[in-house]
Amino acid sequence: MEEKRTVTFRDVSKSYFSQSRVDCRYTISSHHSWSSHDWIGIFKVGWLTVNDYYTFAWALAPEGYQTGTDANCCVAFHSSYLPKPGREAYQFAYVDERDEICAVSSQFTFCAPKPLDELVTLEQDKNGDEEVGGDDLLVVVPKALILQDLLEGCQRELHDLRKRFESTDAEAETERERWKAEKHELERVKHEMKSQIDELKSNLRQSTEIIEELQQKQKDVQITHENIAAECSGLLAERDENHQQIKELQQDAATLSQQKQDIEAELERMKERVKKMTTQRGDEEKEKKYLQIENEQAHAELRTLQERLEASERSTEALRRDLSELGSLQSHSHAELHQVRLQSAQMSLQLSQANLSLREGQATWAQERDTLRQSAELDKDRIQKLSRELQKKEEWLHEERTEREKLEVELGNEKDCNRELRASLRALQKEQEQHQLEKEELLDHIHVLELRLDTETDAKWAEAAATPTSSIDSPPSVEENPLQDSLSEQTLCVPDHEQSSFHVSAEQSQKDNEINMRCSC
Repeated sequence: MEEKRTVTFRDVSKSYFSQSRVDCRYTISSHHSWSSHDWIGIFKVGWLTVNDYYTFAWALAPEGYQTGTDANCCVAFHSSYLPKPGREAYQFAYVDERDEICAVSSQFTFCAPKPLDELVTLEQDKNGDEEVGGDDLLVVVPKALILQDLLEGCQRELHDLRKRFESTDAEAETERERWKAEKHELERVKHEMKSQIDELKSNLRQSTEIIEELQQKQKDVQITHENIAAECSGLLAERDENHQQIKELQQDAATLSQQKQDIEAELERMKERVKKMTTQRGDEEKEKKYLQIENEQAHAELRTLQERLEASERSTEALRRDLSELGSLQSHSHAELHQVRLQSAQMSLQLSQANLSLREGQATWAQERDTLRQSAELDKDRIQKLSRELQKKEEWLHEERTEREKLEVELGNEKDCNRELRASLRALQKEQEQHQLEKEELLDHIHVLELRLDTETDAKWAEAAATPTSSIDSPPSVEENPLQDSLSEQTLCVPDHEQSSFHVSAEQSQKDNEINMRCSC
């Protein structure tokens, strides 16, 4: 039969007493799927099927057992269902609900207890604790009484250890919950501070972008202002040139007017001269008749005067044309001057508007810059304050981590102590179980002895009733009381390993001291 190793039997003895209870200890591994229909049977060696069991008991799981975890379990077989003592070998087998064999133990046998091998001898003073020289008594008492006292002491110690262990676990769990809550709170505060810092950084970034945009706008306004100033300076220069040209034209027009006046004055003079000459010509014609000598000379002078008159008329016509040109030029110059004045006024108005908008933009930018600077300073202060708070929180977190590490070290030490306590508890439990088994075996053996003593006593009384009176009055000889001799011999000849049970109290007190030292750590 193949063993699956999902269940392991523990502490299987080589022999058991048929008159006492048999405890079967086993371990359920995490790979075993436990069911309430699992059972453990006692099989005679050489069995073939699960139906060949001698007796069985349901396989129990400890309280709070969870599937997928290891668990130590124990099941008891009562003495009334056990096989009789003999040489036949038996073994435990664990069978699951599908009748599949999960584990098989080593072989063991059942035997009967030997009579009077469970009595121990105690040495006791005659007067209690006082020692009187050489007057000590040897008292034969059942080993069950000693084991019962030891069992009760172990149970009390186990109860105290369980209480300490439960209180230690409760304190550790409380400390763990408190540490988790503080850690969660620290993470929440840290997350909030990170969110605030990110928000402040975002606001600072937006403020920086707005400042950069305003600076770029200011640069653009300055460039536009410089361009307008350059255009205005060009227009002013052009206006100055136009004014200079107008002044020159006005001077030319004044010169031409003066020349025109001079020409008109000279023309008037020439007209007067012509009139005079005409008058003189009439006089000359009158005199022509009288002065024929002089006729040629007069004709020459007349031709000369006519030429001069024609030349004067031509110069007058040229002057008139120049005057008309000067008039048209002057009117054109006046129109251009008026246009230039209008353009200059428009440029001055635009320049004043640009200067006004520039001043307004500068004032707005200065106000926004001051506001942004103030908000940036406030943000910096808040960031510094949050940084200091974050540093304090980190220092506090570091202290908490240091304290947590210390607590973890202490918890580890406590866990080590708890492991040692658990080992001690397991050892005490094993001793308690062993003592319980010995107690039950001793009780069974005492019961057997009582039955045997009752039987032998009845036989003795019957024999005494059948003997003569003289034999009854005489004291019994050594040969007539073999039971008493055997009791005394067995009492005096107690083995050394049983006499060592007298020192159980001292060993128990030493164990108590060791457990107290472990708990104090």
